[in-house]
Amino acid sequence: MKYTVDQLFTDYFSGTIEKQIAWRRFELRFDNPVRDENVGGGKKQNEINRALDNQIIREESDPEMIQLTIRYESVKQFIQTIDQQLVTMLDYHYDEQKNYVWPKIAEMVYKSKSQCIRDVQHVKEKYYKSHWSRPVENLTL
Repeated sequence: MKYTVDQLFTDYFSGTIEKQIAWRRFELRFDNPVRDENVGGGKKQNEINRALDNQIIREESDPEMIQLTIRYESVKQFIQTIDQQLVTMLDYHYDEQKNYVWPKIAEMVYKSKSQCIRDVQHVKEKYYKSHWSRPVENLTL
């Protein structure tokens, strides 16, 4: 499945990726079927319980969690390199909860609608060509 820069930015600025990470962490924490392979036997003596270590290992080795974290961190690191006004425009445009249209965004950042659209397109291309987008699987412009 192809994943576009628009979808990635929408997921990031809407908070969807953070929610997906939290949900996956929840799934990994509570989807832990413990199998008793010692049916009919006694209980282990001197067993060390390393639940936290095991949880961290599960999260860090889960392919879905790795990809979600890569998506989140790649955008987070990228937006730290661009102008704050551009970040504001991206936030206004891609945050689905704010639901701003281009004329409203242009009015809020004191630019023309067409200039805002060009600026966002330029940022998308800049992200796609940057090294931050490389680890994101199946990313298209």
